Amino acid sequence: MTSRSSGRARARDILAAATVWIPLAVVAATWLVWRAELPADLPRQWGNDGVSSTWPTGVAIALFSVVCLGSAVLATFALREGAAPTRRKTFLWSGFAAGLATGAWLMTAGSTITAGPGAEPRVGAWPLLLMALFGYGLIPFLLAHRWVAAEPEERPVEVVLAPTETGAWITTVTVPLFAIASLASFAAAATLLIVTGRDGRSGADAFGGVVLLVLGVLLLGFARLRISVDWRGLKVVTWFLGITLKTIPLTEIESVHTDTLEPLQWGGWGYRFMPGRSAIILRTGPGVIVTLTNGKQFAVSLNSPEIPAALLSTLSTSTR
Repeated sequence: MTSRSSGRARARDILAAATVWIPLAVVAATWLVWRAELPADLPRQWGNDGVSSTWPTGVAIALFSVVCLGSAVLATFALREGAAPTRRKTFLWSGFAAGLATGAWLMTAGSTITAGPGAEPRVGAWPLLLMALFGYGLIPFLLAHRWVAAEPEERPVEVVLAPTETGAWITTVTVPLFAIASLASFAAAATLLIVTGRDGRSGADAFGGVVLLVLGVLLLGFARLRISVDWRGLKVVTWFLGITLKTIPLTEIESVHTDTLEPLQWGGWGYRFMPGRSAIILRTGPGVIVTLTNGKQFAVSLNSPEIPAALLSTLSTSTR
């Protein structure tokens, strides 16, 4: 199976996406049937003595409908060819969200309907239905095809080295998006902490400022990376923080090739982890993909990946 053929949505994928629309249909249908009998407020929480808090029926149906609709749209969007590598995972989590929203709606509205007019709703066994529907995402996940990455059609041209020679390559990659986001996070944190200190407030406001500071540091780490290839293998280090993000020894490399890296195929931007694969995706464009001896893959975005890929391939071959 090739990445191109597996990237196209098939009948099973379309059916899987369609199942994520069912929770929305259930919520809409039950609301249409029950709306004349539903009171102005529905139970939101239960305590030892019965219902402990309520919320407006309109707010409840709107919230659950939006969650179900958003999940269904996200699953449908995953049918795009570029989303093939993460399609099953998208189906899984969107199904979980839609099932949970449907279960919560049925528990709050259903318990009210079964209690009868004027009676206090009892939670009863409704949480069991909620728990069961939380696993709804397994249905589209199991229906969908599993995506399999294609093997590279051609290996990169190897760099010719004499027996006594070695090679080294190093570059720095700047990502303006992460730099701007980091500065914005620092500015927001400083503003929040200054306002908090001036007004004498603490607690959530101060905690929010600290969180923004930490986020800014993390974003700054990805704003500039140093990537090197030498006798030690492939190494990726944050330029500002000096933290090693990835090291792959030559002895663990099975093959190396170049390809166009699509964020949707690798789970998004930044340092991404998926079953059997990880990547540092900085932009849509060229990059190096390393297949390890254990079958796993690692990818990193590079402007001109041919030379480092060829050198890494040559060096890893010389160790065998």
